[in-house]
Amino acid sequence: MSHPAVYAHRCGMAAGPENTVAAARAALAEGASAVECDIRRTADGQFVAFHDAGTGRLCGRDWKIAATAWPHLKTLRVQGEPVAHLDDFLNLMILRPGSDFYFELALERPSDAADLARQIARAGVQNRAYLLAFSHRTAFLDAALEAVPGIGAAVMPLYPAHMLRTALKAGASKVCAGWVDWPLAKQLFFFGAAACDFKAQAAAAEAEGVEISAGIANHPRDVRRLADLGARAVWTDDVRMALKYL
Repeated sequence: MSHPAVYAHRCGMAAGPENTVAAARAALAEGASAVECDIRRTADGQFVAFHDAGTGRLCGRDWKIAATAWPHLKTLRVQGEPVAHLDDFLNLMILRPGSDFYFELALERPSDAADLARQIARAGVQNRAYLLAFSHRTAFLDAALEAVPGIGAAVMPLYPAHMLRTALKAGASKVCAGWVDWPLAKQLFFFGAAACDFKAQAAAAEAEGVEISAGIANHPRDVRRLADLGARAVWTDDVRMALKYL
């Protein structure tokens, strides 16, 4: 089997400020096969790339994304870079036809996911766009797939068990397994990966046309462990490091 691909989490935060176009460009230049950003909706209905519900951690001023209009948000900077609008990423997708883009749905309503899917489809890049949701929020994927049947869907299970079944139930062709930044979450993932035979699951999923990726691996040891487990792609904040150790 070939080496796993490398996917840039939050656009590859080691290469630039998180969820910014500058970071995405840098991650792709370093060799990432795909980049991911978090998508939220503003008070005036625009889609922006931002992980937190508010801007305080990254921008100083603590404005709630959902309660702030885009003309105000676009005046802020994330470590010197502008807050990215969905259109910025769609333009980048058009310029980088060989790369996939993941949009994690930090949205309030399934109808928002449908609107996001329609905007991506209008740009003509829905075949390389994957809307990403946790396995307990697949109503958002359902709404997006109903609005744009050809758009990609990816699901994040809370535990690495029955991953193919989780994907098929969600109508997803990608499973993004792994851990969140909580105490003991990584240890729980690797325990589950061993208990549930992650490698066999990945092979079975691949046979059905479903890709299993995993992360977020920011240490060489974790990158190698995920490759050994049979992950078809590794998520990381540090694309250059991950490529070095695969």
